[in-house]
Amino acid sequence: MELHKTFAEINLKALSHNLNVVRKKTGNKEILAVVKANAYGHGSVEISQRLIQNHVSMLGVAYTGEGIVIREAGIKIPIVVFFDRDNSDACLKHNLTPVISDLNSGKKISTLAYRQNRKIPVHIKVDTGMGRVGLTMDNAIKVIREISSLRNIRLEGLMSHFSDADLLDKDFANLQLKHFKKLVKSLTQDKITFKYLHMSNSAAVLTMPDAHFNLVRPGIMLYGYACCERDKIKPVMSLKSRIILLKKVPAGTPVSYARTFITKKKSTIATIPIGYADGYSRKLSNSGEVLINGYRAPVIGRVCMDAIMVDVTHIRNVSYKSEVVLIGQSEKELITAEDVAEKTDTIPYEVLTSVGSRVQRIYK
Repeated sequence: MELHKTFAEINLKALSHNLNVVRKKTGNKEILAVVKANAYGHGSVEISQRLIQNHVSMLGVAYTGEGIVIREAGIKIPIVVFFDRDNSDACLKHNLTPVISDLNSGKKISTLAYRQNRKIPVHIKVDTGMGRVGLTMDNAIKVIREISSLRNIRLEGLMSHFSDADLLDKDFANLQLKHFKKLVKSLTQDKITFKYLHMSNSAAVLTMPDAHFNLVRPGIMLYGYACCERDKIKPVMSLKSRIILLKKVPAGTPVSYARTFITKKKSTIATIPIGYADGYSRKLSNSGEVLINGYRAPVIGRVCMDAIMVDVTHIRNVSYKSEVVLIGQSEKELITAEDVAEKTDTIPYEVLTSVGSRVQRIYK
């Protein structure tokens, strides 16, 4: 039974294609695939299952709760938790791999692991210039030495994160990379080593081969968007809907809240069941477009919580069976998440992750 006419169509073949692009760009380095934020809005469990079929080494999430959802779906491979320092007990309970960004977190994990008579793999995050989380460069060596001496902890990974690897000007990114390599060299001289070194996000995968090390951490490029080489990857999500009301109205008819649009001629208006509650930005009021029967139809009036209205006067054979494409392709016309992002002054990441929970995901 159809409960909601708007749905996100997830192309798993495109996901596999994008993963292969990562492998070609990195010379088959091991992959930690980032599936945080519900796999960038695509559905973390289903995406993770496909990634595992394609032999990724690990999955990455932001918070423990995200990892638990994936683990409880029966997924066994390592799941690295990037940011969460307050849920070490839950992390260990569900066999998640914590990232340590301060000494106290390391001590807490060590204590829990000792009580459970387990040796816990951890990744240590160093802040080479992102300014978000991680050990600062001035005390990283000292703190890592202390963490390495804690009981029941195994140093599995050393990681950092680029601030602007997507820019053409790579000066700051190269400076970050230099800091990271210098730290690795110093630790190695102290006989402190890690199984994995990883710093490359999607932008670095595509543009900074010196940063690939032996593990890469792609995120947005898995889902079809990147800073460059866009022709090599494929968008994974299409956002589609159907018409719930078609009506002909005379000139002078106001449409939606505050009458910000008034028809100038006799028009045919279609109402589509998607609104800002579903992640369709209110900034698309009187500026967005959808595709119907291979033609562009403008969004008219303000975006509502649950619906938008579009002008289909110029489109032939519009009916309640007509497919409405909000992101994706209709015949020769295409709207990407990047196109939507440009209209709403944001980035494709936000467009994809904003697609709401009542929008059903359908996996091809």
